[in-house]
Formats: sequence, structure tokens, C-alpha cells
Amino acid sequence: MAKKIYSGSADMTGLHCINNAKGKWQLLWGCREVQDEESEEVSYEYNEVVFDHKPTLKEVKDVILGDIDAETDEKILCGYEWTILHGPDEGKTVKVWLSDENQRNFKAMHDAAVMYPQEADWPIEYKVSETEDKTPINEYFDNIQELAAFYLGGIDYINRCLKEGWQRKKNIDWRPYEQSLS
Repeated sequence: MAKKIYSGSADMTGLHCINNAKGKWQLLWGCREVQDEESEEVSYEYNEVVFDHKPTLKEVKDVILGDIDAETDEKILCGYEWTILHGPDEGKTVKVWLSDENQRNFKAMHDAAVMYPQEADWPIEYKVSETEDKTPINEYFDNIQELAAFYLGGIDYINRCLKEGWQRKKNIDWRPYEQSLS
């Protein structure tokens, strides 16, 4: 499991033997600049895994690619924003929880309204988020266009997240890791 560490330098990424006697290797990746809000000092955040052996390139790739997948999944799960159109929270922008179950429910709600528009009981009320104290935040879709905007916006958001993750994976230069292992 990766942990986050902080450093004063931006050039620490890579794979390094940190203890020859015990055969420990440190993998650092995912460098991100972090600025302290109070002091405005800049440091760098990394992901770190320490192996108790010299890892193979496959092990290194599994860790880094798995981390990108996990970050992409997390972004999909809790990053989609929707501005409430109707009801007591009208105008409020909320984060929509896109769990697999919610994605299926949103799709079912959308598909049923499209397939059986005469039977739809507008407005359709749906929980789209909740407050910190777990109070539901509901949206009241007045018509198929509003429901479609919500549903298709979620699909677009998921696709953008996936493409970003794929691009991050595609942009990885594995040569430094290969060189460290040779």
C-alpha cells in the first residue's frame, strides 16, 4: 500500500536501493507541488512504497498503474458536480456520489423516463447528494431534458476521468525504472 510523503525537492521520483544489506528498495512517484496556505512555502508530495526486495519492472508498473486506477476511481466516485435546478437547494452546486449502484439507478431512472414518457410522474425527485450531517439533497427534474442533462453530464464526466487516467498511464516513461533495475 502506498503512502504519501513530503519533501523539499521535486527531483526525488524513481526507484532507489535504500538498504543494500536488507535489500530494501524505495519507489517514489506521482510528484505533486503542495503549497502551505499559511506560510505559502512550497513542498512536494509523493507516493511511496518500500519493497523488502529488488522489485521487478512488472511489480513497479503494477504499483504505479494501480495507483492511477485508484485515483481515477476516487475522482469518478466523488468529483461530479451538479447545480440543483429545483427545490430548497436550488442554485447550490453539489458533489454527486457516483458509486456503481448510483450509476445504475441514474441510468434506470433516465431510461424509464425516455422509454415511457407518458407514464413518468414529473417532477421526478431523486437524491443526488447529501450534507455533511447526512441530510439528503434532492433534485426535482421537471422534464426529460433536465433529467438527460444530469444523466449525460455524469456519463461525460466519467469518460473525461477515464481518458485522463489513460493519458497519465500512456505518458509514463518507464526507462528510468528499467535503468534502476538493470
